[in-house]
Amino acid sequence: MLWLERRIVAALAGSDDDRSGGAISEFVDSSFRAMPQHLRLGVVVESIGLGAYVRVRYLGRPTSQQIRTALAGFERFPLGVVRQYPQLLASLVIFAQYERPIP
Repeated sequence: MLWLERRIVAALAGSDDDRSGGAISEFVDSSFRAMPQHLRLGVVVESIGLGAYVRVRYLGRPTSQQIRTALAGFERFPLGVVRQYPQLLASLVIFAQYERPIP
């Protein structure tokens, strides 16, 4: 996973990922690795572009709250591909939270 993807997953999963020993992050990462390359390329390009935007906007390393704020902004963005980016990550996190047993 790329930097922004990892930070978004951590912000969305919260303490569930800590309790599961990183199982949620691992599931999202394995889902990305299983994607066809032409789809993954689009997500990578978007992650790099949005990641640069987030780093510039929040001057370096944003907090989890700032990541959630950026996600809310992405969800209202006029371009559909940007609106779908947080939906993709949120869907993978939610799926992992309900499918992976948390000790």
